[in-house]
Amino acid sequence: MGWLWGSRNGSNGQDELDPSLRDFLKKEAPTGPRPSLPVAPKPEPADDPTTKDAPSQPLPEKPIVPPQSQFQDGRYAHLWKDYIPQHILEDRGKNEQDRLRDLVDAYNDRRGSIGRIAMENCALEYLEQFECYRNPKTWWSAGTMCRAESRKFNRCYDIQSKFLKALGYMTLDERTKEEDERIQMHADMLYQRMMQQEAEMEKAKAEGRPVPKFESVISKENVLQVSKETASKATSRPSDQQVEYEDDVWANVKPDVRREYQKKLAELPPEDREVERMAVLGELKASQGIAKQVEETFIAERISRMKRKQAGQATIGDTIKSLWGWG
Repeated sequence: MGWLWGSRNGSNGQDELDPSLRDFLKKEAPTGPRPSLPVAPKPEPADDPTTKDAPSQPLPEKPIVPPQSQFQDGRYAHLWKDYIPQHILEDRGKNEQDRLRDLVDAYNDRRGSIGRIAMENCALEYLEQFECYRNPKTWWSAGTMCRAESRKFNRCYDIQSKFLKALGYMTLDERTKEEDERIQMHADMLYQRMMQQEAEMEKAKAEGRPVPKFESVISKENVLQVSKETASKATSRPSDQQVEYEDDVWANVKPDVRREYQKKLAELPPEDREVERMAVLGELKASQGIAKQVEETFIAERISRMKRKQAGQATIGDTIKSLWGWG
């Protein structure tokens, strides 16, 4: 066992092993050159002034690899040429009912996440209400059952939910987690700005000064400026296109329903009217978006059914749908 504690008398430890074990290790040891990873492509040489006037040679195209590859420089590109993402493979095996179920589930998840995101943005107001319930600071808070704290939290939750709807959080557009967080932070930023404006207005009333007037924090311009990437596009967008966009959303709503909504909207206080209007506009946009996707799903399924019928591969379900007049 001396080989466990180091070699003795300049031995490398192999002499201490059993002869049969030493022969087995020599026999099973790998031979030949060791495999190595392919080297990265060499960078292009700098421009040589002596060859500036020479005819330019076309640069070799860089192999295209998907983002799942760890070697974005083009190594192992031949292994990725037939790669298909997992979500595409799963989508190919779905039928009409599966796709419709996915749309409904995604829409319900978006609707349910509105409340969760609003709770996150109103965490401080909720904590203040919870602490008041547990240990009221004043006799007034205890006597009124923390009415002021509860009203503050409920208003924050309601307004944050409407801001998220107005900013398009309910739409089923493909977005990353970073983009969802950007919408969430933008909604909270608009709420904090609204609280500052209300505080300045209350202070002006208490001091007897003229009450300052502010632009609505949920105006069309603020809705379009959800992120820094879209801020430049939003500022360059003409106002008539904004009005046309809003009219397109309301064009699919029945006139009597729109008149009833406008009547209820006129009964709201002026400071809450714009917030409610933009929230309903965002919710209508999300509803019309999922309705359009459902319609596209039905059209794609009908085309597939017609192709199977022409190829003589119609199923029993295709025959039943044809008898029911589904095409």
